[in-house]
Amino acid sequence: MKYAVLVVVGALLCSVPANAMDAETFFVKAVALQKKGMGAVFAKDLKPMIRVFEEAAKSVKAENEAARAAGSPLFCAPKKYRLNAEQFIGEFSKIPKERRQVQSVRDAWREIVIRRFPC
Repeated sequence: MKYAVLVVVGALLCSVPANAMDAETFFVKAVALQKKGMGAVFAKDLKPMIRVFEEAAKSVKAENEAARAAGSPLFCAPKKYRLNAEQFIGEFSKIPKERRQVQSVRDAWREIVIRRFPC
């Protein structure tokens, strides 16, 4: 019986959307990981944060592709672009803390790419 309860609780935890983390929590964790330097590779927060960000980025990319198909893209990023850790955290820090607290990671990333790659 205890095993069944654990399985159900585990399934419920896994069903929580990946982008449920607010942007402020994500930002604070990202800064903490950056401070760890190479030790961040072994941090338990790294993989969940990567998943949250990848889901947010996929969602924003899909939204932009739909907008592009409709004739008015949200942003015009190059085919391949990469931000280093300092640039990434710097972009998140440009969003006021009050807004980061109420934004999802997806909404924050959407704001960042629209600002960084205008059409």
